[in-house]
Amino acid sequence: MNRFDELIEQALDIHPHDGPGAALLLREAAAERADATTEQLEGWLRAAEHVLLGHLDDAAGLETLLHDVEPALAGRALCAIALARGQHAELGGLDAADRVRAHYNAALALSRRRDFDGMRRLMAAAQQQVQADDAGSARAWAAVANNIAADLRFYHQRGDAPHAALMIEAARLACQAWAAAGGWLEQERADWQLAMCAAAAGEGALALQSAHSGLAACERHGADDYEFCFAQQALAQAALAAADLPLAQQARAAMVQRLAGVPEANRGYAQRCLEEIDAALQERRA
Repeated sequence: MNRFDELIEQALDIHPHDGPGAALLLREAAAERADATTEQLEGWLRAAEHVLLGHLDDAAGLETLLHDVEPALAGRALCAIALARGQHAELGGLDAADRVRAHYNAALALSRRRDFDGMRRLMAAAQQQVQADDAGSARAWAAVANNIAADLRFYHQRGDAPHAALMIEAARLACQAWAAAGGWLEQERADWQLAMCAAAAGEGALALQSAHSGLAACERHGADDYEFCFAQQALAQAALAAADLPLAQQARAAMVQRLAGVPEANRGYAQRCLEEIDAALQERRA
């Protein structure tokens, strides 16, 4: 891996917790891009759009970074900037899937302003870009809705009702979209997302319904330990939200049983998820 790719990877690793630091790394990467391939440049552009616009709501900073990038490469990011500013975006030059994706980081930018109505308008506009005869655009919309829900969940603060409402709304839209555009695995993971969002919002009944739906899908389709592990995580969190400690403990134990079969690359993350459940159980017992 060359220096250019290393900087992008480092930026993506730290960006959820250190957006300014990630942006600095991406600006540093800009000075290393002379020998980059088109594919590498596209990766850098996607990272820059997500970090500077999506996480930092810094349209001007992203615009500056793009000033000497070929318009054909920078097209989606420029559209995202326009959408975040409430301006007309020239979406016609993008393929169907990128016309959908252009709305994603613009919506995240509005979340940093707590402009939830603006986010809803952008999500509706993204959904309208789905082409009936284009599976890629349908899958792009499903991913956008899911990723907006995931971002809102990551930054959710307990008791923030407007934030929670949009988080669950986005997760519901993702479930609907993946039911139309994906297979059982995508639908199961959308159920996981909705269960986790509902649990974060304290909506125990909805969280339990979605977690049980995902777990049933794993059982019907003979899922591997990875899928079962996180399906049990969702059930444990849902049970905690519903104040059903015996079920939470049962799901936690089932998650532990599956943990050994989780690929090593994902085991550390799964262990951290288990520790979150343990901390919540301890808090409930206190």
